[in-house]
Amino acid sequence: MAVTWTRAWWRWTGGPTTRPVERVVRVDGRSRADEPGGERQAFGRWVKRPRVDGGKRRGDGCDRRSLSPTWVLAVGGPQPAGRGGRGVGVGRDASRLAGLQRRLQGIAGGLAVYDEAPDNVSSSTYSSTPSLPGCRVAPGRRADAGLPLARVTSNRIDLRALAAMDGVGRFREVLPMLMDPVAFAEAFVSGDAAGGCRVPSRGMERHRATLRSCGVASDARSRPAFAMKAFTTPKKDGRTARLVLDARPLNDAMRRPPSMDLPRLRDFIAEVERHRFAMQCDGVSYFYQFPVDASISRYFGIGMKGCDMLLNVLCMGWSWAPCIAQRASNVLVRDLGLAWVDNFLVLGGTLDEAERNVAVFRKRAQAARVEVRAEGDDALWQVRSRFVCVGVEFDLAAETQRHRLDPAWAERWVDGSGMTAVLSGRATARQFAEVFGGAVWATDILAVPRCHFAALLSFAGRLGGRMVGAAAPVWDEVVDVPPSARRELGALRKIVRENPWVVGGVPEDTGSPSDASSRAWAALLEAEGRFVDGRQGVFAGPDADAHINLKEMLAFAEGVVRLCWAPGAQRCRIDNAAVVGAVAKGSSSSYAANRVLSRSLRVAGRRGIVLRPDWVPSGGQLADPYTRGTSLPRFPAQLPLPRSRATPFDLF
Repeated sequence: MAVTWTRAWWRWTGGPTTRPVERVVRVDGRSRADEPGGERQAFGRWVKRPRVDGGKRRGDGCDRRSLSPTWVLAVGGPQPAGRGGRGVGVGRDASRLAGLQRRLQGIAGGLAVYDEAPDNVSSSTYSSTPSLPGCRVAPGRRADAGLPLARVTSNRIDLRALAAMDGVGRFREVLPMLMDPVAFAEAFVSGDAAGGCRVPSRGMERHRATLRSCGVASDARSRPAFAMKAFTTPKKDGRTARLVLDARPLNDAMRRPPSMDLPRLRDFIAEVERHRFAMQCDGVSYFYQFPVDASISRYFGIGMKGCDMLLNVLCMGWSWAPCIAQRASNVLVRDLGLAWVDNFLVLGGTLDEAERNVAVFRKRAQAARVEVRAEGDDALWQVRSRFVCVGVEFDLAAETQRHRLDPAWAERWVDGSGMTAVLSGRATARQFAEVFGGAVWATDILAVPRCHFAALLSFAGRLGGRMVGAAAPVWDEVVDVPPSARRELGALRKIVRENPWVVGGVPEDTGSPSDASSRAWAALLEAEGRFVDGRQGVFAGPDADAHINLKEMLAFAEGVVRLCWAPGAQRCRIDNAAVVGAVAKGSSSSYAANRVLSRSLRVAGRRGIVLRPDWVPSGGQLADPYTRGTSLPRFPAQLPLPRSRATPFDLF
């Protein structure tokens, strides 16, 4: 029987080997007796297996006893008709081949297919026969095999000098985690910092010299308290890799870190747009500029063959690292601008003010020995009015300050392979998570309420709950994305492709108090210190038995749809914190609330209304009496109570 074989690199539980293989097959750890007639399931389809060993037994051409219960990839050419029906060969036609290549993205573990032999595979154990075109490494395997580790700065920050500049004290609170072994040991949940965990790293030995030369790590003279798995991820340049430590054993043993003090993205954008000029720079290998005391570095071990290594700098992967880095950055830009981890933005309302602030920032950075560099092709310390920062393009020179997504990021997200896989309906959980994370980021920057994507949010919530609840989440398993979620993602994709400018700073014109009780709702329109209109009603049908949060959302929606007509900003005064949060974010954890909110925001958008939620205490809710039997007054009417300017933060 003529069969065209392709050799692939198989990664077994018992070690690597090469075998002649045939097509994509799923092996669930079942015994041979569980498979009727020697059949196998290939992506939900039962197919007959042709003879490949010349004998009467129907087999695979490989030893099943060494297989682990996982996905296994088998690649081959066109197959002849087998007993009981045609064989299903991956090279049979272009459509089948294209479908297979999409599904290869969902194969986890078991096997990785390379177009070229990996660095750790000798030519004697790898066949040069080409594999499927366009297929690289299956998700779950390192996609940066062969990339050298990027050389990092050997500069180290003067932590004591930086702490002396901390006028607020937030950085000094976390500084002992880098310098005081007693404070570090007290952060363990169990109180026992002995550790004992050791997880070996694969393929990290070739980076040992680079780690030593940069001073990032040194050889361990004794067994580390935690020797964890290290891996590398490709950097944006695509030519070098970044070192990351899988510090989950250490993170699980320690208490959660305090707040990062990272500004909300919307607050970050709003603050930038209050100015006209900015200087942007970022820290060079910022995490590696933070030195760690020798007595603490024993907790940041890298498990390696022969001799373990100890990280001498802040560990990327440790749960406390982002908090320490962000709080240090806040010290450098205090009263001068904003910081987003290792991105520094010095602001000014005028050119002179911006240049003065830049001079102060330079003195602070030099005093603390923080090494910075310009972003992209910009000259260091250059003040600009149009720039890209944290994935947002700002134009402060326009008559009205505006922003939009970084065009380069938007293009990558819209046309990425992950987006193609999700829109096809079958993508890995990892691909969906990456695409959904980009969707959240894009909606925040473009001010698109996420409630318009209720089905997408609902599916993401279900998938996330399943992954969090699993003992060992399988991020590379293939998931079926519902058609409704795909339609909503496609609509957002069109918006991101257009990437419109977003203008901030809309003046407030009117207010709209709304409230709901267990049986009734009321909404009012307030302008110039008077009630000018209002509506009230009784819940009926399914709404009568709804949760109080949904009833409050319905009352808010009635106020928007029936009362708000004039364009401008509308201050919505609500005494329900859940509804305030949903309107502010543009989404809710409730599917029904998302549908109601989406309808309200569509109406507001068509009328040119910007909704701004404002929490008020129940005692200051002007619409409350009209949900408890009081009839609406004749309009216009004077306000019966003073207006409250409370915010949701008054709850805490």
